Amino acid sequence: MMDFSMNMLLWTTQVTEEHFPLFGQLKNLGYTSVEVPISEGNAEYYRVMAQKIREAGLSCSTVTAMSVDKDPASPDPVVRAAAEDHLKWVVDMTVELGAHLLVGPLFAAHGYFDNPSTVEEARMNSAKVLKKVAQYAASRGVSLSIEFLNRFEIKLLNCCEDCASYLELINEENVGILYDSHHANIEEKSIEEAFTLYGHLFNHIHFSESNRATLGEGQVDWSSTTKALKGLGYKGGIAIEAFASDVEGFSEVAHVWRNLFSDKIQLCEQSINFAKKITA
Repeated sequence: MMDFSMNMLLWTTQVTEEHFPLFGQLKNLGYTSVEVPISEGNAEYYRVMAQKIREAGLSCSTVTAMSVDKDPASPDPVVRAAAEDHLKWVVDMTVELGAHLLVGPLFAAHGYFDNPSTVEEARMNSAKVLKKVAQYAASRGVSLSIEFLNRFEIKLLNCCEDCASYLELINEENVGILYDSHHANIEEKSIEEAFTLYGHLFNHIHFSESNRATLGEGQVDWSSTTKALKGLGYKGGIAIEAFASDVEGFSEVAHVWRNLFSDKIQLCEQSINFAKKITA
């Protein structure tokens, strides 16, 4: 049976004490893990959170995104250095949480399309930064999962093929592809072909609906997805990802203007039940 995680971005970009009761609720719904966004805080802050996650009987992974002033793909070496420092700090906080996997669009600033470099130059700049971060992460027992995003959110990597070429530039064993059903639903010509050609590189998966709401209530091709997943024999984790319109600082960049669900916990329950059914 698959292990399912819930991405905490449904509630917040920064988990605080008010969110700690959610850990137990998610455990009761059948989740075995949570995906924790990291953007600020300190070691003690994440150690306290780690204890609360463990007390709930859960494990965790971490997720982060890059800003324009910390863009690994920037032509400016000062900005790239800031990106490297920030990602190494995120790795450190991942360790404090007791996690071993950091995921997300780590390769470039989210929502930024004005990089003056060519795509090839930007990928090379980014890969040089991520190679150093990957080597540092490996020394701390952390793996990276690179999440390609659709063309409306990022420019550099939009599909599995892009990610596979990018991983060749990094050339580190602890780096893989994060396959996200929402982005793949937009960008991949064939879901089954994406799994066949690049599935061996997948080290994390996001189940996310086309409308970013309850799984099974959108347009994602779940039949092809689960057929390909079972054919691959994937044994890694699956994080369920949904977004809401009330998360300050994130709803805007994720373009979530309205909710297509009535209750977040109900969404979590219905989504994990759907995910378990289609992967059984």
